[in-house]
Amino acid sequence: MKNLRQMLLAASILVIATASQAQSVRANADVNVNPSAPGSPTVTVSPNVSASGSTDPYVQKRAADKVSKDEYKAEKRAAKTKMKEEKKAAKAELKSEKKESSQVRNEALATPSASTGASGSVTTGASAPAPVVPNATK
Repeated sequence: MKNLRQMLLAASILVIATASQAQSVRANADVNVNPSAPGSPTVTVSPNVSASGSTDPYVQKRAADKVSKDEYKAEKRAAKTKMKEEKKAAKAELKSEKKESSQVRNEALATPSASTGASGSVTTGASAPAPVVPNATK
């Protein structure tokens, strides 16, 4: 029983050591390796690996979806910027039209015409007699 426990412990240590070495080789794959150096690991990349670095179709789809999402966001950002510029130009144009129409209106109100008096009612040369109101009896 004691021997079996020691053998399982040794086997598990070997598995962990092998796994950690495999991970370190995979991590060093991105590093520029000098192939002429003695004892250096040779790293080969399979030709069917996509830009994301995986042959898994789900990972490739996720990478393609990310690219298309980024393109969509860039187009949306450009359209929003263009819309803001157009809105700003339209607002400035409306403001200038409003200012111009206010100026025309104020000029028209500032110049008194011959047919209007100070109160704004139409007057004639002679004053008209006041209308006769019959007396109301109580």
